Amino acid sequence: MIIQRYLVKEIMLGFLATLSILLLIILGNTFVRLLGDVSGGSIPVDALGKLVLLQSVGGIIKLVPIALLIGMMFAFGRLYSDHEIAALHASGVGPKQFYTGIFLFVGPLTLLIAGLVLFATPAIEKTSQDIKNEIKQRPEAAGIPVGEFMHANAGNKKITLFVEDIDKDNVVMKRFFLHIEDKSETTHETGNQTDKKVTNNEKIISAEKALLYIDPESGDRVFKIETGSSYDHDKISEEFTIFNFQEHGIHIPALTISSSNDLEAESFFNLLKNDDNESHAEIHWRIALILQAPIMALLAFPLSYTTPREGRFGKIAIGILLYAIYANLIITGQSMIEDGKIPHWLGLWWVHMAFIVLALWLVRRRYGKQS
Repeated sequence: MIIQRYLVKEIMLGFLATLSILLLIILGNTFVRLLGDVSGGSIPVDALGKLVLLQSVGGIIKLVPIALLIGMMFAFGRLYSDHEIAALHASGVGPKQFYTGIFLFVGPLTLLIAGLVLFATPAIEKTSQDIKNEIKQRPEAAGIPVGEFMHANAGNKKITLFVEDIDKDNVVMKRFFLHIEDKSETTHETGNQTDKKVTNNEKIISAEKALLYIDPESGDRVFKIETGSSYDHDKISEEFTIFNFQEHGIHIPALTISSSNDLEAESFFNLLKNDDNESHAEIHWRIALILQAPIMALLAFPLSYTTPREGRFGKIAIGILLYAIYANLIITGQSMIEDGKIPHWLGLWWVHMAFIVLALWLVRRRYGKQS
């Protein structure tokens, strides 16, 4: 039992150190990517921290298998290089005792991952989708920054927009200015004649406030502009029109804000009730997230074997390559399930079984009858 506690300690230290480094990299990449969205105006600043936190939790779950593999290979590589494993073998400690110590740590870790994948992850995805849907209701999601001029092109139209202020609920915009310049040329064929119509209009709208809302019938985003004036100038005929209004409407396209598949926010038990390919693919994907950690633990021990000349990190690259193959087979298999090319009952079990057999073969090859 003392040996097994020692193994658990070594594995845990290697795993936590590797996970911490990988997590810093993932957090940095996530923060930079979302910060770019904030700079582009598609995500407001107040949502940045929430989205970084939520996406990082999902990232941790996906990092656990590779962190466990590398951490275990670091730990056992040190034990091999210091001849501690040779001494343990000489004392009659075989692979069964090593795997007992390994799964004293990996077992609870797998149960924790299972709880997160089956219960916490869908709730996190649902919260993330709710935040993104709420962002789409804001003026920022329509590409309208506050306190600065926005310039955009829509077909033949050049648009300049300015909103001086916005209320605390990010809904009502105050002191609204809009400039539209429309230069276009249309061709109409009448019999044997072709008529060309040239348009060159300029419109300026100034209003006290504007409200962005979703049309319940069409689903379009509409600006409801209140208490303002419109100045229309036809540069061809030189006609100039001014009119005041109490209410005016303009359609505004929204920026694209990426959102996850709705199935990712579904609970595992709700997915079991569905019989479509997409639901079965999501089920097998979640099971794969749970099984990756123990399967990587099975592989890590025989892969960690090194001779004194190889050094303690001699086979890390092989371990990472095997994990990359495993992860890519899972992704490919998930797509094939969605396309109906793999039956539901088979799912991704063939991928898991192939790597379990590989791990057992490596143990048998290295330790023979001791395994």
